[in-house]
Amino acid sequence: MTDQTGIEFQAAGSVTVAVVNAAELAPACTDALLGWLERADQADCPPRLVVDLGRVKFIDSVALGSLVVLLRRVNKRRGRLALAGLVGHPMKMMQVTGLAKVFAFFTDVPSAVAALEGPGG
Repeated sequence: MTDQTGIEFQAAGSVTVAVVNAAELAPACTDALLGWLERADQADCPPRLVVDLGRVKFIDSVALGSLVVLLRRVNKRRGRLALAGLVGHPMKMMQVTGLAKVFAFFTDVPSAVAALEGPGG
């Protein structure tokens, strides 16, 4: 179910998929992702999160910074984070800022989920 943040969290096996149902990755979206991670911290296993950005058309530097914070926190908990469906302006921003070398990108959610569930996932 999508809430006022524009994000819908879904279980896909041992992976959580966060579907961003907004054209812009706004602070409410990134706050919801960080909030999910805090709740996931209660679990015994490392977090595995796929963020579906297929509907996102615009991403700014604040959102990029929030994604970096999310990645660092996931890594600190020995979890895995993947971004799926990123195209157009958002992907260009990742390339221009050098973050394309930092994040795991997948063309679609099923590929990202499979990678996070697989060996080393």
